[in-house]
Amino acid sequence: MSKCIGCGIKIQSNDPLKPGFVPEIKLIEQGEDVYCKRCYDIMHHNATYDYSTSTTSYYNKISSIKDTKSLIILIVDVLNLNSSFIPNLKDYIGNNKVLILINKTDLLPSTIKLTHLEMFVKKLAEEQLLNVVSVMMVSAFKKQNVDKVLEKIKKLRFRKDHKTKNFEDVYVMGCASVGKSTFINALLKITNQINKDLITTSEVFNTTLDFIKINLDKKNFLIDTPGIINPSSFGAYLLPDSIKKITPHKYIKPRTYQLNPDQTIFLGGLVRLDFVEGEKISISTYVSNDLYVHRTKTVNADEVFEKNIGLLLNPPVTPKEIELLSTTKELEFKFDSGAYDLEVPGVGFVHITGTNVVVKAKVYEKIDLRMVKTFIC
Repeated sequence: MSKCIGCGIKIQSNDPLKPGFVPEIKLIEQGEDVYCKRCYDIMHHNATYDYSTSTTSYYNKISSIKDTKSLIILIVDVLNLNSSFIPNLKDYIGNNKVLILINKTDLLPSTIKLTHLEMFVKKLAEEQLLNVVSVMMVSAFKKQNVDKVLEKIKKLRFRKDHKTKNFEDVYVMGCASVGKSTFINALLKITNQINKDLITTSEVFNTTLDFIKINLDKKNFLIDTPGIINPSSFGAYLLPDSIKKITPHKYIKPRTYQLNPDQTIFLGGLVRLDFVEGEKISISTYVSNDLYVHRTKTVNADEVFEKNIGLLLNPPVTPKEIELLSTTKELEFKFDSGAYDLEVPGVGFVHITGTNVVVKAKVYEKIDLRMVKTFIC
C-alpha cells in the first residue's frame, strides 16, 4: 500500500474524514507520488488538524532502529533543550552513532555563547547515555550550516566492514516541532533533489505521521520519523492557535526586568513566577515575541490572573484549555548567587541573575519546569 509523500501515512480512498485520504481519481492520475488531503490542506490552505500519535505507537515505530546499523540525526530545539530529548531514546536506537543538531539558533541574540550551548547539550546527551559523535548548530528554516551538516553526514555514514565499503541509513529524529521535516527539505534543496518542499511542514505538532523514506543511494535511505510530543511540554496540551502564539517566528527580543521581592511575572496565562527573596534580581525572558509578559505586585497577582486569564494573559485562550491547565502545582527554586535559566518546556526559558534568590512558580501540574546553571553567558 502506498504512503503519502508528505507525512508518511498509508493512503486510503474510503473515508475523507480519516488520515491518509486521497480521492481515487488522484491515485489514478498521479500514482504513488501523491499527498493526502490533510497534507494538501496544510500546505495550500494553512489548515490545522488536531491529530496525535500515542506514545506507545511512537515507540513501537522506532523500536526497530536499535537492530540496524544507522546514523541517527537528533534535532533539538534551542529554546527547549531539556524537553527536546526523546525520553528513553537509548532503549530504541541502541549504540548507533548520534549527530545532534541544535536547531533554530538564528532566533537567539548574538550575545549568547554557542560554545556554552554545545557543552550543555553534550551533558544532556551523556545523561541519556547516547553515543554522540558530534554536535552542530543549524537553522533549518534559513538553511544555515545545512551544507556543513551534509558533509558531516557523508563522513559519518561511511564505514568499512571486512574490506568492503558500506553506507548507513540516516534516521532524522526529534520531538514534535523541533524542525525535522524542515531540515530534510533544506537538505534536499541543497543537493538539488527538489526545488520545493517535499515533506509537509507546519507550526502545528505531529505533521509527520509515519516513516518517510528518501533515497540516498541505491541501497540506503534518509528517513524522516514522526515526532513525539513530550508530555512535560505545553505543546501536548494547547490547541493549534495557542501553539502558534508560543512558537517564535523570528529573532527573539529578550525582555529584561529589574525586580524587587514580592513582584510577579506572568508568561501569558501559562506560568506565574513569584520572586519571594533576592538582591539585585534581574530576569530576561527568551520566549516568542508574541507571548505577552506581564509584571505586577505579588499581592495583586491573584486578582490580575482571575480577571485576565484567556484575555490579556493568553494562551490559554479557549475554555477547554483554561479548564485543563487549571490543575496546577507550586514549585520553589533557590540559588545563592550567579545566573540560572528556568526552562518552560514548549515555551522557552527565563534567565535569572541575583543573590540569595527564591522563586516560586505556579504551573500546570504536568509541566516539568527545570532550573539549571545558565548556558547563555
